[in-house]
Amino acid sequence: MRVLLEQVAEPQAQFSGVADSRLHRISGLGASREDMGSRWLEWMTVVLYGAVVAFAIPYHEPWVDEAQAWQLARNLSLVTLFQKYIRYEGSPGLWHLLLWMLNKAHVSYAGMHWICGAIAVAGVSLLVLRSPLPRYLKFSLPFTYFLLFQYAVVARNYVLVPLLLFMIAWRWKESPAVIALLLGLLANVALHTAVISGGLAVLYAMERMGSGDFKARGQRRKLLLGAAILVGLYAFALWTAWPPHDLVLARVRGESRSFTAYAIISLVWGVCQPWQLSILFWIAIGLCLRARRSLLYLLPVIFFAFFSGGVYATWWHAGLVIPLAICVLWITWPAPSRSVSRYEAIGRAAMIFMAGTQILWSGYALVYDHSHAYSPDLAASKLLQPLVRDGAGIAVTYLDEPWIHSFEAVGILPYFDHDIYMNLPNSFWSWSASDPTEDRFTAALRTQPRIVLVELRQSHPGQPLNLKYPKVETLTQAGYRLTNVFCGARPERLQLVGGTCHLIFQHSLGSQGQPANQ
Repeated sequence: MRVLLEQVAEPQAQFSGVADSRLHRISGLGASREDMGSRWLEWMTVVLYGAVVAFAIPYHEPWVDEAQAWQLARNLSLVTLFQKYIRYEGSPGLWHLLLWMLNKAHVSYAGMHWICGAIAVAGVSLLVLRSPLPRYLKFSLPFTYFLLFQYAVVARNYVLVPLLLFMIAWRWKESPAVIALLLGLLANVALHTAVISGGLAVLYAMERMGSGDFKARGQRRKLLLGAAILVGLYAFALWTAWPPHDLVLARVRGESRSFTAYAIISLVWGVCQPWQLSILFWIAIGLCLRARRSLLYLLPVIFFAFFSGGVYATWWHAGLVIPLAICVLWITWPAPSRSVSRYEAIGRAAMIFMAGTQILWSGYALVYDHSHAYSPDLAASKLLQPLVRDGAGIAVTYLDEPWIHSFEAVGILPYFDHDIYMNLPNSFWSWSASDPTEDRFTAALRTQPRIVLVELRQSHPGQPLNLKYPKVETLTQAGYRLTNVFCGARPERLQLVGGTCHLIFQHSLGSQGQPANQ
């Protein structure tokens, strides 16, 4: 055990000198003119990153996952949000709290995306201006897919992760209370980041024990204060995310994939392409950390993989390993006086290869999002707005995906000031197994609403729609005809996934007994 503690503490002692030296030379974003002059490439990188994000945001059509959190924060009191509904979302509530405050400050749905862009720029600024990484990494890593697009342009809770991880790496040698606060906030972003936070907390505790801080009374008090803060924030995250008994999301994971498959996928899916190269990436990072005598710093990565294997992981979860890998390498970065070993060079080369691959992903995503619909919600809302103003009734239903039902329809609601669906009980989706939306649709259809909005998911975006469903035949027999189709898809790596479509069926007679508009 003592050997392990020494291995954890040794690289930190080396990095401490580097950090102190850098803190002496740099006073933050307001550094001296001489320092700013010598670091103009770093500043230009931050400016370029911010410009790309600012260019992308206006062309991004938010999708339903962005809308769901917004609708919850927009329509519920803070007490009701935390006591009841957040636990149905499968995550703690830090993001919902931020959105609730934005709503109270009268920030618009579009404005939320600019706030997210600013958070992303703040995180990248820390990486570029504060990290000890060499310039070739500082200038390439900000433009990787997850830092530039998924956690910047797409407004979800994961936008907070790079900023928090980079702050943890930057302040690693500072007050335990500061690290505890950052780790606790990280745990309240998402369940997967809570596990990452736990791994980093274990490493921090081992490092402090190895350095002997716990033996000194003053340091011991600081550590105990930090531990109290961390335990309190962990407990709050657990309380808000504890799943209710009727949570539908608990049944999302299929039985076709094993624990091992999910664990491996979580580590290789969002790193390189083809995915087999991601295995070589992690081997290279492991060799690099071993050369630094810091192999234990892979602990949060292992925690993340185990959690993903046992619970669930999707694309945006898999990307969390990118800012996590940067954080771990930042914390353990060797002093400049040390020569670069062969394994150290291999690890750095792996980071460059990963960055190169993901820059291609970023380019593909930005070009697609600029010229195509990431989500069909905005276009569908523009068609429905004049109809809603005219008092047209709208019922919502679905064709496939029985576990998700009509959830995709929530993506349209932020563009209205009320719930426009006759059979949706709230202005957001409830992931309760007893949600009555579909049962209410049968009753709503008997009243012959002007519009029926039908949700459809595409396994292969861009292919012709398959409308051979009994529900389509039922609508046709009831006097409805398909008048409009709005589809969108999400860019993932170098392909499109997650195709969703809003099918607009209008009754052959309008609300006043007149033919519906063409």
